[in-house]
Amino acid sequence: MNLTEYQARFAEPDKPRSKDDLKDADTRAGRALAYALDIRKFEIELYWKRATYFWAFIAAAFAGYALTYKAANPEPSLSILFSALGLVFSFTWYLVNRGSKFWQSNWERHVDILEDMTLGPLYKVVAVTSDNSAGNFLTSPAQFSVSKLNQILSVFVVAVWLLLFVASLLPAPGDVPPDLFKLAVFVLVGAFLFLLWRFGRSSSQFDKAGLHERDLHERDLNHET
Repeated sequence: MNLTEYQARFAEPDKPRSKDDLKDADTRAGRALAYALDIRKFEIELYWKRATYFWAFIAAAFAGYALTYKAANPEPSLSILFSALGLVFSFTWYLVNRGSKFWQSNWERHVDILEDMTLGPLYKVVAVTSDNSAGNFLTSPAQFSVSKLNQILSVFVVAVWLLLFVASLLPAPGDVPPDLFKLAVFVLVGAFLFLLWRFGRSSSQFDKAGLHERDLHERDLNHET
């Protein structure tokens, strides 16, 4: 889409409008769009509030596990308890992230449809600059999905807690070879760094500079198949 086509999509209809005509914002579609935008914003706010809520419990579980581990006479049952709490809260956080993303995507879909009936494709048109598409590898903006990265991070936290939980169930820490434990942590970190880079990107990718409109029908067909 070039600039002329973009401006044409936002242009007013050629036919004259009388004073009795309603403004776009006063139509049912216009009001629905306003509601959809507000609810989408509310869902995003809830998304991060929920993340803060779970991080508080996960951090407390980490602190409790660390204090138990450093104690002069560590109590095995406390290590198991804290690691179990951390594992359960982390897995719940992952599921909540997916649920929050579902409802956010729902309202984004409503916005995609309603904006064509009112103000134009403002939300669907993505303006990509040359710095976005072919800029510096380290500092240029990149098309990563914040919600996907957060979901992968939550899975990583679940994996860490699972490792600590299994370790706490072992008869004694000295029975686990240190080299094997270090190797497991190294593989785990490397695997999730790859997952963050490979699967944390947005579904829509635009490589060239310019104005791009997301194809809703193509996206729906891809979801159906």
